[in-house]
Amino acid sequence: MEGETGILKLSARLGAAALAWAVIAGCGTGHKPEQAPPAAGRIPSQTIEGFKLTETILGRRSWVLMSDQADTYEKSQEVDLRKLKINFYQAGTDSINATLTADLGVVNTATRDMEAHSNVRVTTRDSLVMTTDRLAWNNDTKRLFTESAVRLEKGDDWLTGEGLEASSDLREIQLKQNVKGHKDLLNIDR
Repeated sequence: MEGETGILKLSARLGAAALAWAVIAGCGTGHKPEQAPPAAGRIPSQTIEGFKLTETILGRRSWVLMSDQADTYEKSQEVDLRKLKINFYQAGTDSINATLTADLGVVNTATRDMEAHSNVRVTTRDSLVMTTDRLAWNNDTKRLFTESAVRLEKGDDWLTGEGLEASSDLREIQLKQNVKGHKDLLNIDR
């Protein structure tokens, strides 16, 4: 009887050890989001999943950048972004004026200047939508810029052009050339 108890205790320990090993070994096999490869020729100093950067002015949010993945590069002070979203806030309030989304982007951590590319879309709180393939943000001037083709839409009205300078809420827009449209969206009372 005593020998059986020893065997049962040993079997229980081996079973517990096998269970612990299965749990530990299984931890690495769970589904993780796939990491995008780093930019060609550059090796990041860090890769961050669930990146968030908040820019404030006098303690109030100016904009909040969120990204599924961020690759940081210390020497260039740049962060490559994947699947990004930027909420731009009305000055001095907690009200979001516009939201920018894009597949890819870069933020300079020293200047906070940004560039978004691939499926860039800006949607204002009053439903004006701007789409382009590349858009830059100058953090000093608080302005959006592009030399690419741009499309603005609100309801059935649309406007296209090449090159743009605008405020983050798209209330001030300058299209540079080849401007065409169904209705002059720039004069619509928003």
